[in-house]
Amino acid sequence: MIHTKIPQAIFGLDLGQSEDPSALALLLNVNQTISPHNWIDATHPRYNYWQLTATRVFPLGTAYTALAQQIHQTIQRFKQQHPATQVTLLADATGIGRPTLEILYKELTSRGTQPIARLEGIVFTAGATHGRASHPSLPVDLFHVPKLDLIETLVQAIDSSQLKVVPNHPDQATLTAQLKSLRYANSRQTGQTTIHVDTNANNPQIANADLVMALAMATWRMKTLYPPATPTPPARLPGF
Repeated sequence: MIHTKIPQAIFGLDLGQSEDPSALALLLNVNQTISPHNWIDATHPRYNYWQLTATRVFPLGTAYTALAQQIHQTIQRFKQQHPATQVTLLADATGIGRPTLEILYKELTSRGTQPIARLEGIVFTAGATHGRASHPSLPVDLFHVPKLDLIETLVQAIDSSQLKVVPNHPDQATLTAQLKSLRYANSRQTGQTTIHVDTNANNPQIANADLVMALAMATWRMKTLYPPATPTPPARLPGF
């Protein structure tokens, strides 16, 4: 018998602009114990992995207020199915994302004094500098993380099999295509390594890396909360 616990769920939200959509990815921290009985103890083998369970790309032009409402509904449905699971919404707070956090927070607290999920923001940066600060007007933490680190954390989780995808996931092909479209580049001026999307106008799936960024955000936060025991350095940009 397999006994499963899901102590943490993280929704990664990559905010779109006028030319690219917003995307949401749900990543679960899954703890499984295999036992021949309906009970478990310390002698039974235990396994831990992160599972990409659901993704969603919102239509271009979706207002941020409507986006917040739909995300609230999604979290509510998840909480009904997994009431004991801690839920975090990690939202893009780069540029226009900072005031959008206020919209999200208002929506998440619309039915009580406490938000239905913990809200956090992440600011994409260049270079190698990491930081953590507080939102000026909300009880929300803001993480400053280089985009390259987000992608490399995702690649490492895939290469080490820490990250798995639920079978027959409808966006698996799109995620693979977006991952394969990523390219490293070295700046001659700063000497820093950056990452960008090698866009293909004939393939709208990889016109941007919205799903990859949403998943990379969730994976990075999951790693900070639950560091793998034996991390493996990434060697490539793989498919799933």
